[in-house]
Amino acid sequence: MESLQKMGSSDAEAPTMDIEKNLITELQRLDLTLNESRILVYLMTHGHSSASDISRYTGIQRTETYNYISGLLAKGIVFSTFDRPQKYYSMSLEEVVDCLLQSKRNALEAFESKKKEYMNMLDALVSNRVVKQEEKERYNVVMGENAINAKITRMLADAKEEAMILLTDRNMVNFYHAGITDQLMELTTKGVYVKLRTPCKNPDEYMSGHSDQVLCNVTKKAVPASFVLVDGREIIVILESQPVKKSEVCGFYTNNLALVSVFKFLFENVM
Repeated sequence: MESLQKMGSSDAEAPTMDIEKNLITELQRLDLTLNESRILVYLMTHGHSSASDISRYTGIQRTETYNYISGLLAKGIVFSTFDRPQKYYSMSLEEVVDCLLQSKRNALEAFESKKKEYMNMLDALVSNRVVKQEEKERYNVVMGENAINAKITRMLADAKEEAMILLTDRNMVNFYHAGITDQLMELTTKGVYVKLRTPCKNPDEYMSGHSDQVLCNVTKKAVPASFVLVDGREIIVILESQPVKKSEVCGFYTNNLALVSVFKFLFENVM
């Protein structure tokens, strides 16, 4: 009978342990350490607790427990009482997630605001090098629509003379939602010659009504792939199959001048 009771208790605890384990794993994705996450989940489920209680339940040494609690206090997601012994309690899970997400947003925004400053600092370091290496030919596979869009955005940001773009209907829509079509129009104001070709019958709708700023030709034939070619020196080809998930979209980038010149010739003379 006693063994059956133990088995029943064990079976009941298993789902709870799985839930705790999953919560701990997810909290670590919000920049908490493993032990910070364990302590936080304990406080969420047990309420006001002393450091001794936390240490006893989690198995973390008491001295280390205080260190982790200090980190959680600093993040503003755990609070202390004036009891003796002092006790600690946490925000609700929803409040914790909101707080940690906002902290990540603030950190990203702070980095974004200083990105140009960091780039200038890096350029200064590079310019002070005694020996500069020639840029090597690169061949990179870029996986996922977001990563491809980020690569294209950086390429266009460096454009000095011209940008040639061939887009499928799908990627015309993708470029619009990713803000890349706005970037193309902005390039024209900087003297960059932008040429766009697409089978999309209504490109004006995706150019915010200003497609006249871009030399846009509607092709009659279906386009098998998309590409962005910048200044005759680099290109990214976007390959896709139907149906396709955003994470499965594949891009091929190269600065091989021979390959780039082939695509440029095809764009200007065949497509």
